[in-house]
Amino acid sequence: MTAPALIALLIGAGFAQPQAQAIAVYSRSQSGLDRTDMDPCASSWMGEGLFGLTQRLRYDLHREAGTPGCVPAAEQVSFVARAWPHYYPHCAARFAAGDLHAFERCFGRGEGD
Repeated sequence: MTAPALIALLIGAGFAQPQAQAIAVYSRSQSGLDRTDMDPCASSWMGEGLFGLTQRLRYDLHREAGTPGCVPAAEQVSFVARAWPHYYPHCAARFAAGDLHAFERCFGRGEGD
């Protein structure tokens, strides 16, 4: 998957263009994704490497996907679009209002809501 393809998926999932671009930049910064082809299955045997999900979010993603293995990028994007405002409502509101670093701070680094 390329960054433009990820951005298109994110926009399709309801993120505005600037937010989708910020998420794509974050996704590329994840371990193993600092290249043009952002294949979540190549960077993690569990396949959640597109967003670097951990703990409860990783568990919920795999439970919803019905697989302990690789979760396709489109399913990850759909999951994140639903999980982001659910788990981090205040961060999601700031992100939607233009704080383009809120996704990385709250979702990525877990700095809270």
